[in-house]
Amino acid sequence: MTHYNYFSFLGENPPSMKLLGGKGMNLFKLYDNDIRIPPCLIINTRAYTEAISKLQISKKVELFFSRFSPPKEVVNFSNNIKTEIFNYKFPKEFNIELKQALTRFKEKLGREISFAVRSSANIEDQVQFSFAGQAESFLFNNTLAQIIQSIKNCWASLFSPQSLLYLLKIKQRGIELPAIEMAVIIQEMIDSDIAGVLFTINVLNNNANQMLINGSWGLCEAITNSSVIPDLIILDKNKFNVLNSKVGDKEIRCVKNPNGPFTIIVKNEPEIKKELCLQHEHLLKLHDLGLNIEKVFNYPQDIEWAFKNDILYALQSRPITNLSLKY
Repeated sequence: MTHYNYFSFLGENPPSMKLLGGKGMNLFKLYDNDIRIPPCLIINTRAYTEAISKLQISKKVELFFSRFSPPKEVVNFSNNIKTEIFNYKFPKEFNIELKQALTRFKEKLGREISFAVRSSANIEDQVQFSFAGQAESFLFNNTLAQIIQSIKNCWASLFSPQSLLYLLKIKQRGIELPAIEMAVIIQEMIDSDIAGVLFTINVLNNNANQMLINGSWGLCEAITNSSVIPDLIILDKNKFNVLNSKVGDKEIRCVKNPNGPFTIIVKNEPEIKKELCLQHEHLLKLHDLGLNIEKVFNYPQDIEWAFKNDILYALQSRPITNLSLKY
């Protein structure tokens, strides 16, 4: 078997926060507990650490923080760091491993696929941090060049103006930038019919005996980016029962770009805007998924999910932060 320095594979490598980051480690745990997730491989944190070290980005950020500047300078500094990352040349060994890993991945699946490329920092998806929404995902990558650019995009998202302000905040809590590392998830892209978010407690009132589901047509990004008002369903957690449901306007949906990589926004047909996107069978599957994943992590979870041809996938799971309840 080929030895990989930069890549980790489901079922072959143990979950590790240091190498896989928060999101990646959680995916490995889901896989190890027989939760259906899209097939994936992970570029571990070694690639990021090498790049950041070679570009001396930690030193530059620390110097910038030492003379913290007005918002305009934050934007300019962010753009400069991003440019350095985009111009970075991967080492030869990484390029060889990437091609080998993708070839192996496709051969194992036995079909042509598109890829979702997602960040996985070691400060993402943990109870003590709320980094969700700071780093990004890049969908429907079809070529090696697109994947390479999306890897760099993930790294660069850690240095957006918003993320830099967050890094300054956690620095004040004693977390230094060199301690932050990022892995990158390369995941089979699920071209979902319906997608959304499942909270294993009702986050509107912190009721631990209820689940809250947001759902909409198309890809989950329309919900996570707040581009659409989704349907809202409240379930009884202990004995499956629909307690409340509200149809969202669902004016648009996020879908695959038919003319190339990535996604586009399209308007929904009037007739589907007015109906719940989730039927009874979907809700049963989501209820079971929520119970199973909460059991894996022994903590309330925020789960991104997708249905394709009525098959349910967990795209990622993170702990719900800022709970007033004690667990």
